Amino acid sequence: MFYKGLLRVRKSALPLAMATMMIAGTYVAASSTTAAATTSASSSSGVWPGVGKICEPGPGGASSVRGVGKKTINIAVFNDASNTIIPGLEVEFPQQATAFADWCNAAGGIDGRKIVIDNRDAALFNAAQQATAACQSDFMAVGGGMALDQPSVPIREKCGLGQISGYVVSNASVEATDQVDPTGINPDSVTSGWFGALAKAYPKAVQAAGMGAEDSPSILQSETKYEFAAEAQGWKVVDFPEPPTTVENWAPYVEQYQQKGAQSLWPADSGNFTPFAQAMTTAGYHPTFILLGVQFANTQTQQAVAANPSLPPVYVETQWWPLPLASQNPSTEELVTTMHKYAKGDTIDFDDEEGAEAWLLWAKSASACGANLTVSCVLNHAITNKNWDAGGIQAPIANLTLSDNNPQPTPCFAILQLTTKAIVYDKKLTAPTQSIWNCNPKNVVHLTAAQNAAINSL
Repeated sequence: MFYKGLLRVRKSALPLAMATMMIAGTYVAASSTTAAATTSASSSSGVWPGVGKICEPGPGGASSVRGVGKKTINIAVFNDASNTIIPGLEVEFPQQATAFADWCNAAGGIDGRKIVIDNRDAALFNAAQQATAACQSDFMAVGGGMALDQPSVPIREKCGLGQISGYVVSNASVEATDQVDPTGINPDSVTSGWFGALAKAYPKAVQAAGMGAEDSPSILQSETKYEFAAEAQGWKVVDFPEPPTTVENWAPYVEQYQQKGAQSLWPADSGNFTPFAQAMTTAGYHPTFILLGVQFANTQTQQAVAANPSLPPVYVETQWWPLPLASQNPSTEELVTTMHKYAKGDTIDFDDEEGAEAWLLWAKSASACGANLTVSCVLNHAITNKNWDAGGIQAPIANLTLSDNNPQPTPCFAILQLTTKAIVYDKKLTAPTQSIWNCNPKNVVHLTAAQNAAINSL
C-alpha cells in the first residue's frame, strides 16, 4: 500500500518479533511479542485508550438486517492467508479480529450483541467468491483486505455489504461505495513524503531511481501511483520492471537495476526481502540506498540486512506507531496487551494495527447506533470523527468520509532504518513536526487527470 496512508499492497505476513528503536539518540530495546509483559492485563471494561467506551452490555433485539441477530453480529474479515504464493498473507487480520471480538464480547459486545467473526479467506485469487459468501450472511466487512481485491468490488456494492477496511488496493476498491477507509485513501492523492525526505538526503542518487511492481492490475495501479508520486518528490525513475506475482530468482531483476544504473531503489519485491538482498550481494550491486514499504519493518528483513553487510542504507516508511514503542502510546499498548491475552502465540505486526484501527472505528460507530444497527448508521457515525488516529495507533486523519466522497489521506509519515543490529527510528530523516510524524501538507501528491487515466488503463 497501501495504507498504509496510501495503499497497502506491499504486504506479506512477516513477523515484527524483535526490534530496537532509537529515539532522540537513546536506544530502547523491546519486542512486539513480549511487550505485553510490561503492561497491565487487557481491560474488560469496553474502554479503549484514546477512543473511549465502545463495547458494553445492552438489550440487543430482533433485527431484519442481514447478519444482525438478537444477540449476535456476523462480520466478514477478508484476507489471503491460505494462498500458496505468500503463505500466511494477511493472516493477522482474522487473528486480530478474533482477539478484538473476544475483548469486546467480554465487555458485553455491541449493545449486548456479541461479535461473530467469519474468516473470508480469498487465497489471492478468490476475492469474488469470498465477497459472494459474505453477501449471504454478514452484516459488514471490517478490518481486512485482499491483495487482488478488484473482482470483489461490484459484488460487495451490489449486495450492500458495508465495509470499514483494513486496506484496499485497486482503484475500484479505493473509491467503492458503502465504505469508509480509516486511512483516507483517495485515488487522486498519494501520501509520499518519504520520497521527498530521501530526495533531500540523497539528491544525486534519486536522479537514477529503480522502482517496479508485480504484474497484476491491482498492484500495478498502486505502484504506478508511487512512481508518479516519487517523481513529484524529486525522483527520476530509470527502470520499472514488472515481475510476475511470484519470483523464485531475483537475480535477473537485480542485474537489470544494476545495468540501468539505478542508485536509489524502491524494489519491485513486495514480500520476503532476503532473496533480493542475497541477489544484490551476489551481483556486487551497491546503489546509494534502498527504501522499502512498512511491511518490511520486521526481524526477517533486519536479519537479511545483517547477513548482507555490503548493502547500502536500508530505510522503511511507516504511518503506523512502531510496535516496539508500544509503551509510549496507550492505544498501541492496549492492542499488544489484547493480542497477548486473546491471541497467545500469534506474532504482532503492522497488519494488526491496520486491523485494529478499522475495528476501533467500527465498534465506536456501531455502539453509537444502539439497538437500531444498520450499515448506513455505522458509516454515517464513522465519518463524523475528526483527526481520527485510533487513539494513536496510526498517523492522524483530519476528516473521514465515505470512500466515494473524495477522502483525503494523512500527510504524516515516519522513517525507520534497518541496520545490521537493529531497526531504528531515523529522527533526522523524518524531521518530525507532530509527535514522531512529519505532517507537512506537501507530503501529499495530487495526481493529474492524465496520470489517473494511465493508471486506470493498467
